[in-house]
Amino acid sequence: MEKKQVDFLKPAVLAGAVAGLISAVPFFNCLCCLWIIAAAAFSVYLLAQKSEASLKSSDGFLAGILTGLVASLVNGLLEIPLRPVYLSFFGRFFEAMSSFMEEMPSGWENLTQMRDQGFNLAWFLLELLLSSILFSLFGAIGGLIGYSLFAKKKESGEKDVQTLPQDHSHS
Repeated sequence: MEKKQVDFLKPAVLAGAVAGLISAVPFFNCLCCLWIIAAAAFSVYLLAQKSEASLKSSDGFLAGILTGLVASLVNGLLEIPLRPVYLSFFGRFFEAMSSFMEEMPSGWENLTQMRDQGFNLAWFLLELLLSSILFSLFGAIGGLIGYSLFAKKKESGEKDVQTLPQDHSHS
């Protein structure tokens, strides 16, 4: 009998793209880790709906990691055109903070005068690497949560764990 392969890519790309998009949007990105966890769980849901075989916890784990990787790539690419929005927001934030503090630490004025220095490939790749690691971690957590919520249970004839016969005799 031929065992069917589980297609992780389509659910991971769909869920990861949505999570990456939401995580890149200003104000929604405050909950980016939650979006990644939810998207990874959704990816496992899609996987369980499409799969005829029972999923294993490693399937949920892998789906979550792939979802996190896709989300980090989409997020990184969307942050490039949104960079001026972020810089403007943080510039206003630091200026507002300076009005509430009497004594500012040295170098504070540099933070309030942020300028867009343009695209830097080295920083982009470093940010992409770090977000890939972080998003994959949260994706793995979400994948395991999704597995526990949505994975099809095995048929009653199959056993997950072998059990030892119990001795019911009393001495």
